[in-house]
Amino acid sequence: MAAESDVVETHVVQQHENDVRLLRSRGFGGGSAARTGSQQDCQGNQKCPHLGDQCPSARPMTQWRYNAAVTDAPGPSTARRTNARRIVLLFAFSAAFITYLDRVCISAAAPSMTADLGLSTTQMGYVFSIFALAYGVFEIPMGWLGDRTGQRSLLTRIVGGWSVFTVLTGVVRGYWSLLAVRFVFGAAEAGAFPTLARALARWFPLAQRGRTTGVMWMGARLGGSLAPPLAVYMIAGLGWRSTFFVFGLVGVVWCWFFWSWYRDEPSQHPAVGPVERAEIEAGRLDLRSGPARPVPLLEVFRSRNMWALFWMYFCSAYGFFFFVTWLPTYLMDEHGLSLERSGVYSALPLFAGAIACLTGGAVSDWLVQRTGSLRWGRRSVGVGGFLLASVGFGGAAVAHDPLAAILWLAFAQGAQDLTMPVAWATCVDVGRHSGGTTTGFMNTASSLSAMLSPITAAWLQQTFGSFNAMFATAVGVYFIGALLWFLIDPEEPLVKA
Repeated sequence: MAAESDVVETHVVQQHENDVRLLRSRGFGGGSAARTGSQQDCQGNQKCPHLGDQCPSARPMTQWRYNAAVTDAPGPSTARRTNARRIVLLFAFSAAFITYLDRVCISAAAPSMTADLGLSTTQMGYVFSIFALAYGVFEIPMGWLGDRTGQRSLLTRIVGGWSVFTVLTGVVRGYWSLLAVRFVFGAAEAGAFPTLARALARWFPLAQRGRTTGVMWMGARLGGSLAPPLAVYMIAGLGWRSTFFVFGLVGVVWCWFFWSWYRDEPSQHPAVGPVERAEIEAGRLDLRSGPARPVPLLEVFRSRNMWALFWMYFCSAYGFFFFVTWLPTYLMDEHGLSLERSGVYSALPLFAGAIACLTGGAVSDWLVQRTGSLRWGRRSVGVGGFLLASVGFGGAAVAHDPLAAILWLAFAQGAQDLTMPVAWATCVDVGRHSGGTTTGFMNTASSLSAMLSPITAAWLQQTFGSFNAMFATAVGVYFIGALLWFLIDPEEPLVKA
């Protein structure tokens, strides 16, 4: 039965677009066919040429959760077309943007903070890493909590919490108070992306999972790319303390709008019409199979698939956390750039990553539909992106001109970020009802990498006299990450039905 269920699931990935077209042919979303046309009968009479009665598209309408939306909806002339889920995507984009705006701000402020607080390079490395330690410790519990509680309340607490501690970063008076504030900041931010991924899975069909996740991560990279030049400009005019206050206030405003508008289920929101509700529910086929309740956390630790995702994501974050910690310092110390110019240059890798996030998700969704294979639609982008990232870091390691170095680093970050939406979409593919837990588990690897990467970069710089040694190690790390993608199977659920 398990093998048969897997075949059904794979087939659903290929056929769910037909389910949406079927709804439209009955008068939803502008379809031209008659509502009662026998060729598009939803009462179980249509037979799938591949699976017959086993195909979800051929099942009686009573087996579908969007039954009420279809049977109670107005006819073709009166059905109200809504796109409320676009607002959800905007919230995910903006939350990710603010996350990295607040997180990356400290890298641009690091030279000023180091001078004002009397910190050494190693001490600042520990400040960068303490955030990642707390983030990693609380990531899995917060993702697990997101599967069992609503995204509305949890995301409001998460964004509100880290916004408060962004403000408090601007009032620290020394090394130990800065360490304490950044630790709690990391704990407060844990669970943000797993919960956002869970929200997108609730509001968008499977066929759009890669693209919507890509939009979310594009927001993160744009926030990270704009933070250095924006922070440098604000620090020059306001000082680094006031800059943290302004950035923290942005998150508080986001919380108010999100709490006022968002609902955990599309069916609970008054802005969602019957047509949109039917399309959302029709495309969430993968959430209907498997256990209705999130699986025990122990199952995650037993899964070879999840451990492959974990170590792949460790490799993914290795180079990235150099960009959000030491990149401005590297450009100033090794290439002699001014603070202002280093801020502009530091934005380029993350800007390239923003474009790549959107591209990688769209390419993955296209490959899934084109090949009919969720496995290779996700894996191809993952392997290719990591191999290209290795090439980019290799070029940066031998570059002597600052422009050449930053272009190679932008290429590396863009290549790596092709894989970001694919990795997160794969986690939700595997986790299904436990998408928050699985993404939290995977993202813990990012936190581990975030702890080690800044310290490793500082040690390599002090030992070899250059950050180029860091780039050389990144070549090998990303090559290993490419190999790990061959062990990852998006079609293998965490718990089989």
